[in-house]
Amino acid sequence: MGRGLVFLYEDLHPHWVDLYRDSKLETLGVHMIALPGTNSVNCLIDALEKEGGRENIEALEQAGVKVEYELHAGEWLLPRDLFEEHPEYFRMNQDGVRTNDVNFCPANREALDIVADRAEKLAGIIRQKSHRYYLWLDDVDNGSCYCEHCRNLSSADQYILILEAILRGLRRYDPEAMLAFLAYGTVLTVPSWVPEGIFLEFAPMTRDHEKPITCPDDPRSVAYLELLNRLLKVFRAEEAEILEYWLDNALYSGYHYPPVKVPFHAAVCDADTAYYTSLGIPTVKTFASYIGGTYFDLHGEPPIREYGEILLKYIPEQP
Repeated sequence: MGRGLVFLYEDLHPHWVDLYRDSKLETLGVHMIALPGTNSVNCLIDALEKEGGRENIEALEQAGVKVEYELHAGEWLLPRDLFEEHPEYFRMNQDGVRTNDVNFCPANREALDIVADRAEKLAGIIRQKSHRYYLWLDDVDNGSCYCEHCRNLSSADQYILILEAILRGLRRYDPEAMLAFLAYGTVLTVPSWVPEGIFLEFAPMTRDHEKPITCPDDPRSVAYLELLNRLLKVFRAEEAEILEYWLDNALYSGYHYPPVKVPFHAAVCDADTAYYTSLGIPTVKTFASYIGGTYFDLHGEPPIREYGEILLKYIPEQP
């Protein structure tokens, strides 16, 4: 629980150790973007297994930072090359056609057994010390299945079936594992049930980032807050966390290099954090991608210390 950032593996830099210490941040979520022709999990595995691939991560852990991995893992958990032999493993689109474009069918037991096995394997590869895991669906807005078994299930209930399989595999490696339900993309509905071990991660990506999320002028923010309050009726607030975009410089740079100077709206971050913590949510993070060596060279130090000071007002250090 606490205060943190999520940023890209390739943005890891020795300077982050000082920034984390001085900002009193506690957690780092390592994210990865796929290279052309591959998927992000394979890219991360390749990076970690190279000589020195864990050096910056180990330096942060030695400084007391809890390092986790937050990954769009759907394609890795059920490899798409299984489609030719087993199209039934994969989702049916709204045209009634089985496709391996994104995600998979959450009603197919054999597919979910493979997902569980792959989740156990991945946990053994990344070897994180935290018990909180973040293995998300593919990064799309509509990746649900519309087969006869799934079409009457909401996107959230389909997601719960997938998360149950992932968690089953994770707990073979880590009996204390917990797994994030990411409210984002495909899944912007409320599940009808939540199994033990599944916690909420709320990521309001498409809101207006220049105004507090409580601002009534932005219908996207209004919709997000309505969703969050409904989600907190089925998820435990004390286990939930927020994943914001206040420092997501990939977003502000249009996902192109070189990165711009990140436009941090401190007053928005402050107001949002005050609101989220008033709901009893104890963990707040923001994406901080595209803030690595190139950023430091071009723009100097990012406003991480200011961000840390804001979070510390509402999420105090634990004794």
